Amino acid sequence: MNLPTCLTFVCGIASVLPSAVLAQSLPADEKTSAAQLPGSGPEDSDSTKPQGSETAGSDAAELEKLAKATANPLGAAWMLWFQNDYTHMDGDNDALPSNGRWANSTKFQPVMSFPFDVGDDEWNLIVRPVVQYQSSPLDDSFGDALQGRAGDIPTDKLLSHNYPYNGRTTGFGDTGLLTLTGPARDDGLVWGVGVTQLFPTAEEDVLGQGKYQAGPAVLLASLAPNPGGWNVGVLAQHWWSYAGDDDREDTSQSDIQYFLNYRLSGTELVGMTPNVRVNWKADSGEKVNFPIGLGYSNVIKINKLPVRFAVEMQYSVVKGDEYDADWNLRFMFIPVIANPFKSY
Repeated sequence: MNLPTCLTFVCGIASVLPSAVLAQSLPADEKTSAAQLPGSGPEDSDSTKPQGSETAGSDAAELEKLAKATANPLGAAWMLWFQNDYTHMDGDNDALPSNGRWANSTKFQPVMSFPFDVGDDEWNLIVRPVVQYQSSPLDDSFGDALQGRAGDIPTDKLLSHNYPYNGRTTGFGDTGLLTLTGPARDDGLVWGVGVTQLFPTAEEDVLGQGKYQAGPAVLLASLAPNPGGWNVGVLAQHWWSYAGDDDREDTSQSDIQYFLNYRLSGTELVGMTPNVRVNWKADSGEKVNFPIGLGYSNVIKINKLPVRFAVEMQYSVVKGDEYDADWNLRFMFIPVIANPFKSY
């Protein structure tokens, strides 16, 4: 999975183009203004209406709607998605310390939804740029030594001592852009298709791949309408390189984020949302990293701002032999903001 700075936004949106940590349309008959979030408007001035339990019940209903909205990858919610992954890297390579090394990636993903009509049906266009700031347990000299094959580890034991594993490289990585479009549905079967792109904006070779990349994106999910049900789905992205640094290797890689979450209550989810990574050009035994996990997510209000937060521990049951992610601790902090084009 890796908040990760030129987005080339116009290119992505014009071609209806395009992460692993999600929004849902709310009924059109809600009277909340499109310029404000539910619960953020002025207080009811009718002094004859009860204020206690009725207000609490209204707030709970609003939070439940927002919880559904933020759990739908193709919904109406606008979100400021912050995700941090603290990852233990390990492998069989003799150059690695016996206890492995730790990497950190912080991603920022503003998730924006734009409604439009297809015949009599309403569809959503999701635009999701991804900016990432990384700390890699590799010295920046790795990039030159490996001809830019970021993430690779030299297997020649005679060269191992030349690579300073005590070093660390920190900075911005490559930038992504995911766009998806599909029918706007609150729950049930949700699907979307689009294009995903990667741009070589990394500050150092070891923080990126040095290639312009693009490919298809597909979403398929089943979302429970009420607590006690399951949200199950997959968002698959694939990239091929088409331009960039000639000294860097061409790419063919996939990121498949699957989610399996139980709706514990109106706002709470328990389950997992890991990212399966496949490098189709890697050697046998190094192609796939397949994690499983267990996490908890809830939607609360901080003052009047709705926020989804989540924490999840993941373990890779399938991983590369030489050097790959082993354990991962993921945190998500996701403020929900008003959609200027549609009320929730």
